[in-house]
Amino acid sequence: MAIEKTEKKEERVSVFIPRRSRSDNERYIAVNGECILVQTGKTVEIPRRFAEVLEHSEEMARLASAYIENNVSL
Repeated sequence: MAIEKTEKKEERVSVFIPRRSRSDNERYIAVNGECILVQTGKTVEIPRRFAEVLEHSEEMARLASAYIENNVSL
C-alpha cells in the first residue's frame, strides 16, 4: 500500500499589524512549532492559522485591558 503525500494549499488572508515604534519592523508569530516573521506597518498576506493567532492575541489583550480597568484602582 503506497501512501500518497498530498500538499494542501492553505488559505491566505490579509492582515495589518500597526507599528509600535519606528524600529518595529516585523512580528514573530509561531503556531505548533512553525514560525514566521510578519512585516508591520503594511498589509500582508499570511496563512490563516497565523492570522488566527494574531486575532486571539488581540482579543486577549482587550480582555486583559478591560479586566485591569474594572478591577484595579489607582
